[in-house]
Amino acid sequence: MKKVLLLFVALFIATAANAQISPITFGPKVGYQTTKLSTNRDIIKSDFKGNMAFGVFARLTIKNIILQPELLYYKSGKVFDINPLGGFGIDNPVLNPTLTINQSNFALPIMVGYQFIDIPIIKMRANVGPVFYFAMGQADYSINGENVPYFDEDVTEDMTVGAALNLGIDLWKLTLDINYSIGLSDVMDDEIDVPMVGEVDLGDDTKQNIFTVTLGFKIL
Repeated sequence: MKKVLLLFVALFIATAANAQISPITFGPKVGYQTTKLSTNRDIIKSDFKGNMAFGVFARLTIKNIILQPELLYYKSGKVFDINPLGGFGIDNPVLNPTLTINQSNFALPIMVGYQFIDIPIIKMRANVGPVFYFAMGQADYSINGENVPYFDEDVTEDMTVGAALNLGIDLWKLTLDINYSIGLSDVMDDEIDVPMVGEVDLGDDTKQNIFTVTLGFKIL
């Protein structure tokens, strides 16, 4: 995994070095992730504060065809209601605890698309492509808000894959992207052994479907 990340960092450096002689633009970008888009300012502020993402992008444009790879760092979190006793309609935080899993990640979307508006000040595009997610280090676990110091093994996958749809607009050197990624592989195992609880079935809700909203600045 680290070798893959180093390879793409090297590719971004090579892109920057050759930007003067290639139809390529690149730059930094920052944004946030959310499971549901909203125009409410308070919700956006909360998502940006708690689910911030940042990184770099590069864009190759040949006529109106676009290739845009990105490398973004972000933190993800997932909350599961776990029920080792099998239910019986009991609503009790001791008998039915919640498990929270937080993880640091890199996302590598590689988007191919078409620029359908291209005038000097404004450009608009639509992109599709795969997204590769790389987990960084071991995840943090908590039960009912109390940190669990260790699991016997890390239950999150080192690498997962998604498919993304993206809409973007450029205004001068600013570039705004709204990306929706559909998880194609599980982020973690369906069944895990939770300390002090036992084996827990997380069901089928272990894929990652997220919106990513980012604002970038084109250096070139």
